[in-house]
Amino acid sequence: MAFEFSKTGDTVYSNTFPGITKRDSIYVTPKDYSKVPITIPNWKPKPCFWDAGFQPVAQSIKDLEVRPDDVWLIAYPKSGITWCQEMIWLVCNNLDYEKAASLKIDHRWCYLDLCTKMKHEEPLPLVSAPSPRFIKSHLPVALLPDRIWSVKPKMVYVRRNPKSVAVSYYHHYVSIYGSTATKEQFMRAFLSDQILASPYHQHVIEYHHLDYPDNLLHLCYEDMKKDLKGTLRRVCSFFGKSYSDDQLDTMTQHLSFDSLKNNMAVNFFDVTQQVLQHSNRADKLADPNFKFMRRGEVEGWKRELDPETIKEFDNWTNSKVVDPEDRKLFV
Repeated sequence: MAFEFSKTGDTVYSNTFPGITKRDSIYVTPKDYSKVPITIPNWKPKPCFWDAGFQPVAQSIKDLEVRPDDVWLIAYPKSGITWCQEMIWLVCNNLDYEKAASLKIDHRWCYLDLCTKMKHEEPLPLVSAPSPRFIKSHLPVALLPDRIWSVKPKMVYVRRNPKSVAVSYYHHYVSIYGSTATKEQFMRAFLSDQILASPYHQHVIEYHHLDYPDNLLHLCYEDMKKDLKGTLRRVCSFFGKSYSDDQLDTMTQHLSFDSLKNNMAVNFFDVTQQVLQHSNRADKLADPNFKFMRRGEVEGWKRELDPETIKEFDNWTNSKVVDPEDRKLFV
């Protein structure tokens, strides 16, 4: 086994969900990470806080077949991955808006992390998925399939300001899954690296320091909000695609937050309804204004976090990230 698993004890993640959606958590410590091409001297990955359902499928993921024409999209949760899914799929599929509208995004993309909800004897669904596979995940580098580093498929990583991530993550926990955590409790857990896919800084820094030339594209949520068309040009270049200015303008409009929020193929309406029913969230089911995509703002955290908490976040980053260049990733 390439991992060690240990209990997390009582956490916000395991203690604030109603019984019907209760979750157990574990720490996953990679034992074999020699294949990861990372440039950090004497690098040793820290234990990752993850759903307990990962343990039975961890080795299957580690041994997963990887194909040269795969497209991998990876981010820490709530960093803009859905936005990037639609963008990348359209760029790679000749701007086929008709097909994109007819197939919901969770049918166009394989969500690797969902296998933690499966029975361990079941094969991973993406094993039989036709090529080219579009695969999304929140896994840190040391938990990815080993074959990624030899096969070298295209990979896109997207990051977002940690305060924006934390606020969005909190609302996701509470609104969709019915967590009873207060905002203060959740922020404490986030700052303690006891939220799914944490440690947060390690997640971002490790992908930033991968030695994966030509096949890894880094995107930033805040840059996308500032210059979406410029980001589209970078994505097109990365995938060897060329589109006219008019086509890019049309895609920019299609990818606007308001457009995606109301796009039934992208906004996870059906999935959200199922989760709300499962978690007995009658209040949200009856709310016509409730959406999986909330606001999509860049600095909404300024409105939601008090000055003391904002200072705690800044001190947290400064204590966790020593390299001044790495700190620029979290501005």
